[in-house]
Amino acid sequence: MNKFHTKKINFKSFFSGLKQNFPLIILALADVVVFAIPLYMENFIPNIYKYLGLNASDYSQASATYGFVSIPCFLIGSYVGDKFKSKNLIILSLILTFLLGGWYITLPITSTYSSDASITAIQLNVIFAGFAFSKSGLFWGPLWKVVKNHRTEDLEGIAREKKVGQNNGYEGMMNGLIGLTLALFGTLLFQLSDHQLLPNVMINGRAVDSGFFILVSVYVSLMVVACLLLLKYIKAVQNKPGEMSFSLKSIYNTLKNYQIWLMAFLVLGVYMLQMGLGSYINYLSNIFLIPALAVMIIGIFRTYVMRFVMSGWFGKRADKSHSYILWICIGLFIGILLILIGVVLPGFKNNFNPKDDPTIGTIVQVVACLNLILLGALTWCLVTIRWSPIGAELNVSNKDYATGVNIISVIAFTPDAFFKQIKSAIEANHNMPLINPTTGQVTKVADQLGNQLILTVAIGLGLFGLISGIILYIILYRKSDKFIFKKFSKHSKDRLQQIK
Repeated sequence: MNKFHTKKINFKSFFSGLKQNFPLIILALADVVVFAIPLYMENFIPNIYKYLGLNASDYSQASATYGFVSIPCFLIGSYVGDKFKSKNLIILSLILTFLLGGWYITLPITSTYSSDASITAIQLNVIFAGFAFSKSGLFWGPLWKVVKNHRTEDLEGIAREKKVGQNNGYEGMMNGLIGLTLALFGTLLFQLSDHQLLPNVMINGRAVDSGFFILVSVYVSLMVVACLLLLKYIKAVQNKPGEMSFSLKSIYNTLKNYQIWLMAFLVLGVYMLQMGLGSYINYLSNIFLIPALAVMIIGIFRTYVMRFVMSGWFGKRADKSHSYILWICIGLFIGILLILIGVVLPGFKNNFNPKDDPTIGTIVQVVACLNLILLGALTWCLVTIRWSPIGAELNVSNKDYATGVNIISVIAFTPDAFFKQIKSAIEANHNMPLINPTTGQVTKVADQLGNQLILTVAIGLGLFGLISGIILYIILYRKSDKFIFKKFSKHSKDRLQQIK
């Protein structure tokens, strides 16, 4: 009789791994809290703008401001990212983000003292502009430089570069776990508020959602925790002997490399999948009429669970492949198809209502939810390896790595500006009223056609990124035996010879 063999869990090895990678866990925490307020919270909180007393278009405009300010700040980051110690820049970013987060907490309160929502909207634009400088100018490049160099001191050449996917994967996995924990806590708070087990605070005759207030306060408090842990446990990245210190020439050399531009367009395509994900949450809630709790759970699942599950595994898997760029292109193509499914699901008459035909309506709702989860899993796979080609395939040196990340980001993350601006315009012209059942407040949100137009723009930009990635792959590998099209051609010839 055959016996089942089970592999024993080596707890000593497990805890040893946690200790060795503890710096990546700290960086993952910093990554979560820096992005939480301007980006991540809206991925699992439907219609987040209603907690600030704003309409969808007002919030999207503030997000557009975040994007517009990010562009020149990435250029600033290109200058400072390799000139100063990465550790110091990350800590400075956390301090600034903490101060801005404290201001953000006050908005639900101060908005109750003014009948003019534009005052809150102006403050939100200023806060988001500050977040953009903190993230793009100080945090972004240094974060990925420290992650890239974690435990690579004894490695050289391609062996060093091929560890990037593994490090990025571990950081992403821990990011997902930390973000999941906080998002589940936030979901609990919102449910307690909705069922009045956590009473709203009445200020100046208006209700302030206490669950929202507590969740943002937790995120802000964790910025301090991350800062203290960084001070104690993160080592400053030191240049190896022979590596020059930063110079403005490195920006010039990076900018004139056309491969960097093609890589930037490819990463832009990947980022459009993330943009589609952010828009999809409100789409589920307002158009597919998925219950708020279900939307929050699905949003958490695709944002954090999928990142935790997919990042570590896919990072290691991609490190063994001959090209990160090829993987990104394949994934981007599948992602575009998934967004297209989301666009066509409710039809094109701007009148989808699952109650009209409960059976068909339920099927469409289930497919829409599964589609979002699949898109989330795919997106986090691609996000894990999007920086890996910089050193491994484009041969950008370690001393210029933060510069490379920031130069690519200048282009790749421009959707934070123009896409959010387009989104704001669509929401202003294609909207419908949404009534908050708790407070009775009316908020304008994008209607069915508006949501479909937003996702269609994401598809178009995703296709542009995909074409750029394919061109880059051909340029890099057309003379290589590993060139995928050459393999297909050889395989086809062999098949024809067999048939003859």
